[in-house]
Order: sequence, then structure tokens, then C-alpha cells
Amino acid sequence: MAWTDAALEVLGVGGEPVGAPDEVAMLERWIGGALPEAVREWFLLGGDRRLAAVSSNLVTTARDFGSPAVGRFLDSGHLLLETELQHCCRWVVAVEAAYGDPPVYLVGPDDDACVTRSRYAAAFSEYVFAAAWDAVLWAGEMAADFDHPLPAGALEVLKRRLTALPVTYGWAMNQECDAVHRFEGEAKVAVAVTGGTAVWSAVAAPDAGLRRALAELIGADGDV
Repeated sequence: MAWTDAALEVLGVGGEPVGAPDEVAMLERWIGGALPEAVREWFLLGGDRRLAAVSSNLVTTARDFGSPAVGRFLDSGHLLLETELQHCCRWVVAVEAAYGDPPVYLVGPDDDACVTRSRYAAAFSEYVFAAAWDAVLWAGEMAADFDHPLPAGALEVLKRRLTALPVTYGWAMNQECDAVHRFEGEAKVAVAVTGGTAVWSAVAAPDAGLRRALAELIGADGDV
């Protein structure tokens, strides 16, 4: 899966299996069949452990497969992927192999049956890429601003100037949002949007002038 490969590259994980085949086999016996290809690949290549090491949230790793929390979600046909640090929400994916690269959903923090689910990412591989990319972005040197107007057309300009990356929906680090837009190229830019407001934005660029120009483009503080 292209975005899984990109996520592993962001995390510095090689392409050889270094994950937990015994745990994956145990989980597949539990669910009575193979995991979706993208999900299986992620755990066999050890992406789960590396993401857990850099994420501020509680990321499910293969060693957690036998835990009661994971078991409760499996009863509804979903694998628990991640729990927000303050227990505001959780991320889940369907375990039916037919999906291949299934969408990832947000659910309420105590909704083991996943009746509150809403689409977070169009595909599992896009979810892991976004999670890895965000974690690395916020851990590095970047300029951030919060709750500022987003000028009309700013996202379209970013799409022309940089490469658009997977978009996620419904949650932005520690709050609800419409969507999180990500871009990279000569700089890295992330904008979490609700209506016409950027609930937060982040810009990473090696050149201070470029950083200021991109911040001003999206309506952030030009001095960041």
C-alpha cells in the first residue's frame, strides 16, 4: 500500500518484517480469517510499535491484541487502533479481509459497539500515514498558530504550490474539526479547519522567509 510505505518511511521503519507474526496469527485465529491486507502489513512490518513510540496518543500495538479493551471492539467486528490521550475519542477499523484497505472511523470513548462511528480517513493506509506525519511534524521545529481566520482560496493555493497529502476528518489533535489538510514540498503545512476558521495551523520550512509567507497565506501570524 503506497501510503503505508510512506508512513513507514516517515517513521524510519525499513521494508522487512520486524513486527509480531505470532500476535497477528493469534488475532486472525480469533476473528476467524485474515485481516485486511493493509492492516496486516502494518503490524507485520512493525509500524504499530514505531508509531506508539512517537505518538502522544495511546496506540494499539500487536502486543495489545489479547487485551480486554481490544477484545470488546473485536466483538463488534472492529480493531481498536488508537485512543486519544485524554480519552475523548477512539479510532477503529473493520477487520473483514474483503476491504483490503478499509476506512478508519472515529467513535466515542466508551462506544465498544462502534454505533457512533464517523469517517476519519478514507483508507487505513491514509490513517497511518497521517498519524505518522502529524507526530513527526509536531515533534520537530515548526511554527503554529491557533483559532485564526482561513482566507478564502488559501487551501487551493497550497494545492498548487505544494503536494496535497491525505485529508482526515472529525478530529484535530485535541478537538473536533471539519477536516485536517496536509501539504508538503518545499515546506510542510497542516491546517485543521472548522468552517472558515483554522482551529490550528502548523508550518515547517527551513527558510524563515518562506515560513512567514506560508503562514500569512493561511491567515496565521506572519511573525511565527
